[in-house]
Amino acid sequence: MASSVTQHPARALDSTDEGASPLPREQLASRRIARENERLEAAIARTAAEGRSGHAKVVEGSPPIYLTRRAMREAASRTAESLEVKVAEDAFVAPRIKVDAPALGNGGQHVPAPRPAVRRIQPAPMRAPVASSPASAPRRVRRLARKITAGASLLFIGSLVVVTSLPAQAVPVRDDLDPVVAQLEPETQSLAPVSAEPTALFARDDILVRDPVEVARAAPDELAALQSVADSEPAGSSYGGKPAFPRTWSMLETDYVQTPFPSLAQLPISSPFGYRSGGFHGGTDIPLPAGQEIRPVANGVVSEVWQGDNPGGGGYTVFIDHNINGQFVQSWYSHMLPGSIRVEVGQVVDITTVIAEVGSSGRSTGNHLHLELKNSDYVSFDPMLWLQTRETDLESGY
Repeated sequence: MASSVTQHPARALDSTDEGASPLPREQLASRRIARENERLEAAIARTAAEGRSGHAKVVEGSPPIYLTRRAMREAASRTAESLEVKVAEDAFVAPRIKVDAPALGNGGQHVPAPRPAVRRIQPAPMRAPVASSPASAPRRVRRLARKITAGASLLFIGSLVVVTSLPAQAVPVRDDLDPVVAQLEPETQSLAPVSAEPTALFARDDILVRDPVEVARAAPDELAALQSVADSEPAGSSYGGKPAFPRTWSMLETDYVQTPFPSLAQLPISSPFGYRSGGFHGGTDIPLPAGQEIRPVANGVVSEVWQGDNPGGGGYTVFIDHNINGQFVQSWYSHMLPGSIRVEVGQVVDITTVIAEVGSSGRSTGNHLHLELKNSDYVSFDPMLWLQTRETDLESGY
């Protein structure tokens, strides 16, 4: 019985047994190349599939593989955050300065010497008085001499005071003094009141001492004479920078100015001169209680009176023309108390005249005085600054 042997197909390709027909070598080589290509294609497909799934196998110890740039940045950020940061210690060392100061006077190095111990001296016990010995006599004499010298010095000083305080007439003239020389003694100066002018207070020799307030204040007869001139003069315009009563104005020249409230040591200011939220403010607002008396800033003549009908919204208003060292200055007093105006157009006023009282008439939100000053160009200027430059005793507070 013949036995059959089954051979492996792979082996059958290489079999060289007799009776089998071997394949040519070229065919065997082409089949081997085909199998290698199939294995390479399967490996490439497997790698691509793993890459797409994100589960690429990484060999331990090899660098990481990042499929996108975002993954690479995130990994770099995590690595940077995990790093341990160590701050270097401050290497600065404060220098030590050694000063070799020479000792005062000898130029050498000063070496402090130890201070000697202070001995405390116990007070000696009280002893009974001992009779003076002959050796203590000179000491008593010296003490007595010092007392006599001190007394003589006091007497000498007292005599000087008495002599210098006596007037020249109390010292008798020596009999042997030449009469001509005796007449050369200076006369004593006297301080006596002078009544030549009502504005002068005292005179010493040829020097007259005047009170500026008394000089600026007009006497009743002087006011009457000026008022007669104003009454005979027709009233002109109160606008434009020229006096309404030029002849009377020329006779009222003065250099003394004051605030409208000369009795107050301090003036509150609610709105100063200059620009503000509503526009340009041509004067200064002085808030005071209603009824406070208002006086002119200087002697002058009234050029306009508005009984609550001021076209600019000033309510009860008064204009006064002043002659300040020959320069025209016009003062405005606005928002005054209704019915309180005590002056009229053409009236001559001085620094003591009461114009009206503080109120809140016209376009006003509270009791105050609007003080405004204009020059010959009819331009408003800062009243408080002008009063201060005129050396007026003015203390304003905001």
